Amino acid sequence: MNEERSILDSTALCGDVVARMEALANDRVQWEKVWADIADYCLPDHARFVPGASSSAATRYDLMAQGPASVDRGRVRFDDTALRAVDRLASGMESLVTPQSEKWHGLAVTDPLAPEPTDEEAEYFETYRDYMFAVRYNSRSGFIGAHQKALRSAIALGTGVVFVEESLGREAHAVPALYRYLPLSECYLAVDAQGEPDTLYRKFTMSARQMRQRFGEEALADNVLRASESATEKDRLFTVIHAVQPRKDVDCEAGGAARKAPFASFYVDRDNNRMLGEGGFYEFPFVVYYWAPVETMPYAQSPVMMALADIKGLNAIRKTTLRGLQQYLDPPMAIAHDGVMNRPNLNPRAINYNAIDSNGRMKIQPILTQQRPDFAQQMIDAERQGVNDSLYVTLFQILLRNPNMTATEAMIRANEKGELLGPAGGKIQQAMAREVERLAGILERKGAMREGSPLAPPASLAGRDFGARFTSPLDRLRRSAEGLGIQRTLQTIMPLMEADPSVIDNFDLDEIARLTCEIEGAPHRILKRIDERDAARQQRQQMTALQQGLAMAKTGGEAAKNLVPALGQAATMAQGGSPTNGAPGSGGPATGGKPGKAPT
Repeated sequence: MNEERSILDSTALCGDVVARMEALANDRVQWEKVWADIADYCLPDHARFVPGASSSAATRYDLMAQGPASVDRGRVRFDDTALRAVDRLASGMESLVTPQSEKWHGLAVTDPLAPEPTDEEAEYFETYRDYMFAVRYNSRSGFIGAHQKALRSAIALGTGVVFVEESLGREAHAVPALYRYLPLSECYLAVDAQGEPDTLYRKFTMSARQMRQRFGEEALADNVLRASESATEKDRLFTVIHAVQPRKDVDCEAGGAARKAPFASFYVDRDNNRMLGEGGFYEFPFVVYYWAPVETMPYAQSPVMMALADIKGLNAIRKTTLRGLQQYLDPPMAIAHDGVMNRPNLNPRAINYNAIDSNGRMKIQPILTQQRPDFAQQMIDAERQGVNDSLYVTLFQILLRNPNMTATEAMIRANEKGELLGPAGGKIQQAMAREVERLAGILERKGAMREGSPLAPPASLAGRDFGARFTSPLDRLRRSAEGLGIQRTLQTIMPLMEADPSVIDNFDLDEIARLTCEIEGAPHRILKRIDERDAARQQRQQMTALQQGLAMAKTGGEAAKNLVPALGQAATMAQGGSPTNGAPGSGGPATGGKPGKAPT
């Protein structure tokens, strides 16, 4: 009885998942039309968008018959300006927000009223951050490729998705987290009351062999199991739905330890309406990249959407220009038909008889209809400039065009770039903050912060929450105004110090040094701890005082040494002697005389 009830519950849950999938698919139909156009012009390698086909099963023959999407899209694209601009903007945003050569985030206590971290806490945060970067940039984690593709998707389509999955295999400690990019065509999103994504339904295909490996034999339907055992059918594709949503939105709870996880996870065989697996996540496992979010909507707008009219116009002009240029370079020919002349041979070095009349005039004339390739090129250049401006390509070229600018000019330009790209970069950083939270949760569950671990926090951080604190080049660009203000202030003060050196007493040079180190992104470990700095200064003061004392003692000894002969000379002169003829009191023994005696 219990087993039958379990089967009924499972079937009902599968129906709920499919119904929610259909509802989410209907909500994004209008977006898919725009995404399909953008993919044609800017993302030729992106999976196809098929509006209204959310729950249909794609067969292996259908996927093979379609061929590579990039080949089909290449037939309708006549200009690659937008494609290159998307790649350049993605590379530029990666270099500004998440450069591979730098530590683009740190860690800090999330309480905004918390005091500044101590040196011990700051060094711990750097150690933990370095370990997170080692995990993230492990060649087997897949972070680099997934992150770059999600950036391109956010720039072109407005939304990109990365699945951060906890590794549970034999290499779980070496590679604790695995990153995988999910094409937007597979993902159906929903947001909570604050506009944060908390639900994702993914529709994709798996072969029978893959389903057997992933879920085991007992979970498969009979036709899937038979296909997995057949040599000719094991690669047959079936539609699978992966649903992740808050557990409070689901009536049925998953078993085991995952029951306590805030997010429920279900894998459903769509073709057979069968539950393949149940589980849960302690954090929302999908990192969603947004460019310009739309309020209360699970999807965002992109700069390509703003420039889509220019992109389409540029392709139309380019197509017309190519046709006109072909006519200009290889024009149609007008021939006087007199019954004698044959079809002309227009190949190089060909001889055409009767092509000239008796007056020496050509019987063959090209038909030219006011083609202006130069004017067409001007129109193309103007359209390309508009597309590049919309996708910030021109902005990234500012510093490259003026390599000889002064440091102050470069800092001003950098500040302008930070102000223009700051809003978009901030949205990407929101996604990376969720990635940091997800990775930190995975590492904590694997015992990274357990007592006795090299990453165990100091006692002062016990029970306190901490999160990402971004230190990327974009953040330094935002703070470049502070550095520029410090630089200008010191330059203004320098002439005043020549007149009155005490002017420098108005400034805390230690704070300037530490703040400059922070603005420039230097690691905290290069700075001495405050107690070490004060101890070094005290030791240096003691050494200076000791050296001064020794110098004074040396000077006093020489003075005492010279004082005794001087007193003897004075006594001799007082008795009427001469200090220059060896008489008593002359400072040296007199010949045949006795040493003089200084008066008391």
